[in-house]
Amino acid sequence: MERIVVNLIGGVGNQLFQYALGYAISKKADLELMVDISAYEKYKVRNYELDKFGFDIKIAQPQDYIDLKKRHLFKKTYYKEKKKTFNPSVLNIKKSAYLRGFWQSESYFYDYKDEIVQLFQFRDKNFIKNHKLLEDIQNSNAVSINIRLGDYVTNEVNKRVHFVCKKEYYTNALKYIVKKVESPKFFVFSDDLIGSKEFLPDGHDYVFADTANWQEDMYFMSQAKHNIVANSSFSWWAAWLNQNANKIVVAPSKWFTDEANINDKDFVPKSWVKVSVN
Repeated sequence: MERIVVNLIGGVGNQLFQYALGYAISKKADLELMVDISAYEKYKVRNYELDKFGFDIKIAQPQDYIDLKKRHLFKKTYYKEKKKTFNPSVLNIKKSAYLRGFWQSESYFYDYKDEIVQLFQFRDKNFIKNHKLLEDIQNSNAVSINIRLGDYVTNEVNKRVHFVCKKEYYTNALKYIVKKVESPKFFVFSDDLIGSKEFLPDGHDYVFADTANWQEDMYFMSQAKHNIVANSSFSWWAAWLNQNANKIVVAPSKWFTDEANINDKDFVPKSWVKVSVN
């Protein structure tokens, strides 16, 4: 049986990128798509989360991918992401393959955008606890603001790769939104709502989203009319799944620390507005 097996690792935003790549390749080549979640047996920083969306996912067993991860003399079956920039060659895969990487560019799956947007909708919305907040977002000219703190502040390994967007970034982002959006209402989402306040400029009214779980965060942000995202794959996907045809998405012009030395030129979709982080 010919198949594409994608290795899943990282948080939910990473998992969505990885699955979306596999989806695009499997659709284009008419192959079965499976995911390898075995890394989560040892990786305890994040959990496997794709099942929360409620679509059919085929979990690969070792016998489905062991042979694909070997080096073969006359064929290539193992693909590991070497750079963070878009690599179009992986979209030409026609036979069984195993893919490992983060694949953080919409260019990998843009041809299937409508299908993926529908695929990544929460089918069971029992996770919603704050119905009043959701109604406020859906019934206003809502702009979500994501401020990623958490492990970007506390985890020494992550701090070498990721930085926290400064107050200057959010000040510039808000200035842009105010010029373009009539009567915006700002909803702040963060893994540290109290700490997030110091990153917000004065002169605006904010609703601090007291959410119950990560599903509320992602879904509620996707329901806003417009989005200001952090340098986070989580808020990237919340904005990307926003189905407002006239949405404005403001994103950081830079995604990683200088120390990380990662080329992020393909991370932000061309339709989004890049704002300086300095």
